[in-house]
Amino acid sequence: MSSWFANSIRWVTRKPNKALEWNFANISHPRRPMPLTHLDQDGKPVRVVLEERLGNELWVRPLDAGEPEPSAPILVTPRDIVVPFTPIHSTSLNTSPTVGDTASFMFSIPVIEVRRDDEQRKTFLRTRKVDEPMPTKRARAPWGYEKVFEEGAVVVEIEWIDQQFPPDEDGYASLAITLWTWLSVGPPPGTAYENLVRYLLAAARRLDLAHRQFQRIRRDLDELGNLPPGPQTRRAVFDIVGEIEMAVVALSRAVDMATKLPNLTTVPTPVPASMTAAVKTLTQLRNAYEHIEDRAQGQVLGKPDPVALTIFDWTSLLMDGAITYGPHRLELNAIQPLLLDTRSFLKTAAGEVKH
Repeated sequence: MSSWFANSIRWVTRKPNKALEWNFANISHPRRPMPLTHLDQDGKPVRVVLEERLGNELWVRPLDAGEPEPSAPILVTPRDIVVPFTPIHSTSLNTSPTVGDTASFMFSIPVIEVRRDDEQRKTFLRTRKVDEPMPTKRARAPWGYEKVFEEGAVVVEIEWIDQQFPPDEDGYASLAITLWTWLSVGPPPGTAYENLVRYLLAAARRLDLAHRQFQRIRRDLDELGNLPPGPQTRRAVFDIVGEIEMAVVALSRAVDMATKLPNLTTVPTPVPASMTAAVKTLTQLRNAYEHIEDRAQGQVLGKPDPVALTIFDWTSLLMDGAITYGPHRLELNAIQPLLLDTRSFLKTAAGEVKH
């Protein structure tokens, strides 16, 4: 044998792992080569497949849901150590310690294997950060091993939570559930914090409501031209105007609360200019809709005002796609960017408040 070939063999040879071999001695080293298709787990036969061969270690796992049956069994030779393991993709956070209580599930975080202690039968894990690359393979917990997260190994990021709830086709995703989940992690530090949580969630709920209503308004406006003239069209117009009255109130309150958040707590992120620019118009429209009984009588703050009745002029809405009241004008095309800007600010602020 040449020295080059001998050196190559020494280079690829793995150091025997006696602890690992001992832990699975009962299913390893058969007297003669044998096919393997199932292993016993908790008294039940489990279909297993070969994930990887590392030297004489055969790392086998249960067949994934929906994974096709292997075309051939695993061949185990007398020198092989069979290591059955459970792949671990993520860990979950729950509101209840009860195992199997699906109603208490909050969200999951991908995990990375840090190290394995075969003598203690432990697999040490940590959560993956949002900006970390995806591991090429899942973490592994050999059967019978304890899964351990040491202090500081679980890091919760608001972006992980937000990714649990995919956005709609317009790019907006429900915010209230993201903020509730994020702000529920860990014990609340005091009454002032609890007040702030209620404030953020109230603003988020109104923003989510405004988004849903404006989505419906856009669909109804698109369908308006397909309706037959007469009563059907008039009814659709009334429906759209009613939806706008409620949507503007929700959006105005959400934006107003968001812009006032820095007055309640330290928020390093500045309020977007789009939000501060929209506050005055939104507030005027909201006041007009909330006090529609005064506007119907041509009054503002209980006094006659020529601007009052302009809230009932829907010409700009139907012809130009704009909500108007006196000199104030809100373009429908500007609402979606405003929704996204407000959502982004509230989410970022909640992340800063938590820290």
